[in-house]
Amino acid sequence: MDKLIKLKRPGMGIGDSRELTTSFDLPSFDLYGRRHEVAGAEARVRVTRLTEGLHLDLEVTCNLATTCDRTLEPVDLVVEFGESEFLSGPNDPELYVEDWELNVSRYAREALPSEVPLQVFRPGTEPVRPESDEEEIDPRWQGLSDVFSSGSQSRRS
Repeated sequence: MDKLIKLKRPGMGIGDSRELTTSFDLPSFDLYGRRHEVAGAEARVRVTRLTEGLHLDLEVTCNLATTCDRTLEPVDLVVEFGESEFLSGPNDPELYVEDWELNVSRYAREALPSEVPLQVFRPGTEPVRPESDEEEIDPRWQGLSDVFSSGSQSRRS
């Protein structure tokens, strides 16, 4: 079930702020060949009334259970993301606001996959790196090295 937060309340004067914190559930999802289980999600919302609308500060924290890309062992990952936006009207489809209600579950469901790192590693493990620090050039391209060497290019008319 989606978690809705009413942003505009009667009696809020210009410059008045209020803060809300809520926990909600999100479904698990597959991304980058791994399953990500959402162990918990929490949103912190600060709403400030302005003369022309509302200012919304939204911060979402999600605890994910996934696997290490190197060892394939379980890893707990905390992902934080959010928005700071001015709402001039009761609807904002990008933030999932409709009639001054923020659908925080839907916002988090859509934003979370883009916040998960491409590679996840357990503490104490590192990504696999090439043995050499030198940049290796494919042998098929070595013949072109003289053409592209810095400072020796000439223009042809």
